Amino acid sequence: MSAKINYWKECIEQAAEECGLMMTDEQLSTISEAAMSGHEYYGMAFYSPPPSDRYSDIEREWKEKLKAKEDELKRYQANAERAVKQALHQYSDANVSIGEYGEVTRWDGRATRIQ
Repeated sequence: MSAKINYWKECIEQAAEECGLMMTDEQLSTISEAAMSGHEYYGMAFYSPPPSDRYSDIEREWKEKLKAKEDELKRYQANAERAVKQALHQYSDANVSIGEYGEVTRWDGRATRIQ
């Protein structure tokens, strides 16, 4: 006998003992085989998505959040550069960038630190 059928026989036998049911070996075998077969087709009756689907959903969600934050940062940087241009009286078409530590540089063929 396979380990699978032995597992199901033990489960059915314990359930029968708990409710005081006496079964022959043949009855126990038949019910155990039916339970094992029913368990094998459970997924067809009650769909349960594989874990990989959930992992894909989680990955898609964090990628969307990351993209939203990156877009927000780009908008923030563009607005900050526009504000710096106005505050330092630069032309609207001047190429201005804000460095990591707040240094402001104008790019017009050469780099000029303006603040």
